[in-house]
Amino acid sequence: MITLIVGSLGRETALRRLLDSLVRQTYKDFCVLLIDQSGHDGLVPIVADYPTLIVRRIVAQPGLSRARNLGLSLAEGEIVAFPDDDAWYPPDLLEHVGAAFESSTVDGLSFRVTDEAGICSAGGYMASGAFEMTKTAIWRSAVSCSFFLRREAVGTLRFDERLGVGSGTPLGAGEETEFLLRLLEQGRHLLYDGSLTVYHPVFRGPWRVARGWTYGCGHGWVLRRHRYGMWRLFWAVAIQGARAMQAVLTGRWRKALFHLAQAAGRFWGYAVLWRRITPGRCA
Repeated sequence: MITLIVGSLGRETALRRLLDSLVRQTYKDFCVLLIDQSGHDGLVPIVADYPTLIVRRIVAQPGLSRARNLGLSLAEGEIVAFPDDDAWYPPDLLEHVGAAFESSTVDGLSFRVTDEAGICSAGGYMASGAFEMTKTAIWRSAVSCSFFLRREAVGTLRFDERLGVGSGTPLGAGEETEFLLRLLEQGRHLLYDGSLTVYHPVFRGPWRVARGWTYGCGHGWVLRRHRYGMWRLFWAVAIQGARAMQAVLTGRWRKALFHLAQAAGRFWGYAVLWRRITPGRCA
């Protein structure tokens, strides 16, 4: 059985699209743990509208990593996944997942993430081929809404709750990459298959500087935590600088500032926040 752990802040229209895609799945042995962080009961009637799905709603405090950790503590399926509430699946995706785990000893699978037009949703970096995830390749092959893991392989490992949206720290991103990096450090076998797709909208703003800054800080902190060298930091900062320049050339000033904030945040997370938010013990 596959357990889908969905953290939601109450995006009702998006959640309906996800649940619609789950109704259409050709593979039926799955359940949904809906971690409701909206603070109201708006999702209750939505869940009631899908009687053919097994959906368990759990009310929780905001924090994406906390929501996923709560879901992991309650999951019962052999496989776990973490679709965003605004992601959705093609009808045969779970069938491919079930067959892949049954026919191999792989510990985890990840797929390409695009919007309906085929544009990559995660910064345009996801590869189209298939390969084994490594410390180097993970940056172009891992987005949380697209990976599936054996629950046995995850064991007691949990997302670092200091990372991600709603964490209460300046580290506003990087939680899924950091989680998978620790799995790799344990010797787990993770594969990426770019021939299969999970759908997710491309982020098109609002281009808030504060958001870019926290995204960058999280990225830089993860680079330092997992001992990436200065060359990798330079590349991470430079790519955001290049995107800022591209935005300037097209007159998109807010987007340019967003990417500059990400560039600065990546440096700050690597060089400064690492000392202030040091990695203590986490599951």
